[in-house]
Amino acid sequence: MKIKILWTLLLLCGIHNLFAQQQFQEAFKPADMVSGKLDNGLQYYIMHNEEPKERVSFYFAQNVGSILEDDTQQGLAHFLEHMAFNGTAHFSNKEMLEYLQKNGMQFGSEINAFTSFDETVYNINKVPVQNENLLDSVLLVLYDWSAGLTLIEEEIDNERGVIREEWRSRNTPMSRASDKIFKQGLLKGSKYENRFPIGLMEIVDNFHYNELREYYKNWYRPDQQAIVVVGDVDVKKIEAKIKERFSDIPLKKGLPERVVFDVPINDGFSYLLATDKELGEPVVQYYIKQKADHSFSETEDIAYGIKLQLARYVFNNRLSELSRDANSPVLSSSFSISNFVRPLDVLSVSSQPKKDNIIPAVRFTLTELKRFMQYGATPDELLRAKAAFKTSIEASIKNSKKRENDAYAGEIYRAFFKGKEVGDYLWNLQYRLAFIETIQNEDIISLLDNFNSGEKILGFTGTDSLEYPKENEILAVLEQVDASEVGMYEEVIMDKELINQPLPGASIVKVKDFQGINGQTYTLSNGARITLFPTNFDKEQVYFQAFSPGGKSLIDEGLLPNAMVTSILASESGIGTMSKIELNKYLQGKQTSLVIEIGDYSEGLGGSSTLNDLEVLMQRIYLAFTEPRFDNDILDLLKLNFENSLTAKKNNVQSDFRDSLQLAQSNFNSREIIFKKELIEDLSIDKIQQIYKDRIRNASDFDFVFVGDFETETFMHLAKKYIGSIRGDDSQESVVNHNMRPAEGMTPIHLSREMETPQTTVNILLTGDMEFNRENNLLINVIGQLLSKRYLERIREAEGGSYGVQAYGYLQNIPEENYVLNVSFNCNPDKTEKLVEIVFDDIKNLAYEINTAELNEIKSNLKKGVVENREKNAYWLKKIVASIKNEMPLASEKETLEQIESVSSEKIKALAAKINDNPRIVEGILTPIIIPE
Repeated sequence: MKIKILWTLLLLCGIHNLFAQQQFQEAFKPADMVSGKLDNGLQYYIMHNEEPKERVSFYFAQNVGSILEDDTQQGLAHFLEHMAFNGTAHFSNKEMLEYLQKNGMQFGSEINAFTSFDETVYNINKVPVQNENLLDSVLLVLYDWSAGLTLIEEEIDNERGVIREEWRSRNTPMSRASDKIFKQGLLKGSKYENRFPIGLMEIVDNFHYNELREYYKNWYRPDQQAIVVVGDVDVKKIEAKIKERFSDIPLKKGLPERVVFDVPINDGFSYLLATDKELGEPVVQYYIKQKADHSFSETEDIAYGIKLQLARYVFNNRLSELSRDANSPVLSSSFSISNFVRPLDVLSVSSQPKKDNIIPAVRFTLTELKRFMQYGATPDELLRAKAAFKTSIEASIKNSKKRENDAYAGEIYRAFFKGKEVGDYLWNLQYRLAFIETIQNEDIISLLDNFNSGEKILGFTGTDSLEYPKENEILAVLEQVDASEVGMYEEVIMDKELINQPLPGASIVKVKDFQGINGQTYTLSNGARITLFPTNFDKEQVYFQAFSPGGKSLIDEGLLPNAMVTSILASESGIGTMSKIELNKYLQGKQTSLVIEIGDYSEGLGGSSTLNDLEVLMQRIYLAFTEPRFDNDILDLLKLNFENSLTAKKNNVQSDFRDSLQLAQSNFNSREIIFKKELIEDLSIDKIQQIYKDRIRNASDFDFVFVGDFETETFMHLAKKYIGSIRGDDSQESVVNHNMRPAEGMTPIHLSREMETPQTTVNILLTGDMEFNRENNLLINVIGQLLSKRYLERIREAEGGSYGVQAYGYLQNIPEENYVLNVSFNCNPDKTEKLVEIVFDDIKNLAYEINTAELNEIKSNLKKGVVENREKNAYWLKKIVASIKNEMPLASEKETLEQIESVSSEKIKALAAKINDNPRIVEGILTPIIIPE
């Protein structure tokens, strides 16, 4: 590592002799990776990595996408990606998915693919390495993707409906508005303008089979492909397998050239309105287009990326600070510079105007961007940004061995698409850490200067019911801002500490071993219970959760609207003597997070920190209990945001449906609050303070759970000082049951609304009494997964009626023991009745018939997940918290695996029979109103 740091510093100091360059190349290349290119042009990258242990991920990257489609093929690149899972030379129909799922991989989370304008990537993740035949079979799948798709006509026709439903589910109001901005602005005049991956539905519905085969023949070819394998494998052995398997794929002659397309950059300005009747309040979208520069060397690419990240960090923090000012014309604003498509970089600033402040919001957006481009960061802004990035990089260095396979794989295939070398991860981090010290404000200004001459676009997305400024009004603002003198940004310098006074602390009065782990529960003299589980899973990282029973169930009905915003206002107002802006500045360069929540049946805090910043986290926990802040100006800002949300809600065709479902699921209980204008007017600081101080106050009613890399004695010294100083008394609270469950029998919620894109939304909830225990919880989870598989096959594949169906089940014991089974999807309106019938049929049929192969697939995946999660702090934190809340002992890994193995068809049938025995049902169906032409 010292050699790598040395050569990093030499490079940064400008030593570029031949010897230094040779040393750089050796340091830059990962020592645990082999790569190469076969004679047919196919490239491969194989890296050894042990996170997670005994797992390997396979990626198949293709330097092709929708940009290569002909006019008659729009949508076929994406269509072909779907067909890769519908029959290959060695796996007919769904055999490939069935085989992989039988071995523990899950379609969606571990078997998937994506298609973009220029790229197509397939992945099979977290493959167990112990089974050599499985590894060979996965490589065979990749081989078939490269050269063996069967593209059977019947399967193609079946997939047309699936693609149509995917288009339907994605054709949202915001998507329609954004696409207009992209097509008429950012991508105008280029081939990209008419090559959105989803394509045209008239082509998807009607293309001839040979069009798809032609695209496959022309573009799925080895000279545009790369195999990426990252995991706990022998890299030389996998390399030999790849050479043996893939070398015989021929690179055919006479194939079209893989052209690199351009996006024209024009001088001048464009003004666009992208409105939709289903959108809410307007958003200002300002863009500057610039040609992307792909000539950077690997180290120049890293340097550019760091400067870009610093610029984004500084300006976004500044915009956040400005938008919190009561006199600001915007509710929020954000900034980005990104590679939009390969040939195009885009600078963008997006602002949400306050009501009746559209022109002032435009002026604000343009003025602040001009100020930033002209002067860059203030010395303190840059110092804080660099400190934040250094802290983050240092944490990554300490945990470099915990980087997961898929993070490496993504970095590798992106390097392949760029035509760059793959760098050593640790070397990269060390280079960043050294380089960041050299960055000056002039570097940020120079980066921004690249966009001074680009094509400019200003647009609005929002409801079509408003009157928007005319183009000449926008041009006038542009000219005014261009002609104006702007000064440097002036910020208030913050010089405060979180806590200045001495704290009384507390003593330990009881220590008890926590069953199932090498951890203990400490009770302090103020009553606080602190459970510790020291681990070495993530170096110097600590995670925590604190919770207490009660939540909104203990709040008077008249205060419930205020309870809905209490934790938001507390979080946005700061803490102790610090405003939110001051707190953010204080925390920059420190790695701590803290979230406050008042839920339906509990209240609590959650967060994390590094070991170095653990005391800062403890101080924040202490102040959250003892010195919360509630800022009137922030409450006013929240009210404006809520009013904007209500406008969006009013225009959204789904909003009445969601509200009706929410009410029906509580049997229209008066405590079920639907947010509306009158409730916003009722919000007050006094009520919010009353709620917060009632819920987040008594240490003796809270359990604190900490998991991570710490030494117990040192940790408890801090815990006694800070958590021990929170006031505690002997009172213990419990949940109040307000009977917020659906009515007995069936409650139909059937609504119809006018829609731009006609589709039906189905949401079906079943619930009923069920004993809460570990086995039932597992069985209801498995039932949800079994239903997902059935609906995938019947509703998506056989009927082509929906892009995807979500089905899940769980148990709850607060406020009472019951099960919940939920099924939801969007679908073709013409098939609504039939698909809803399938939903209920399959739920009923689970009591009589179980597909043993599917059950075994689920069990295999569950067992695989237990092994993969054994060294994850978040997993253990969740388990420990659940054990305490449910008053159930923590199950060991052995017990958990045995319980999964014990799941049988008979047990599933028995539980399904209980579900079908007079459940409470809320059947939600939202259909379009068809307006005659």
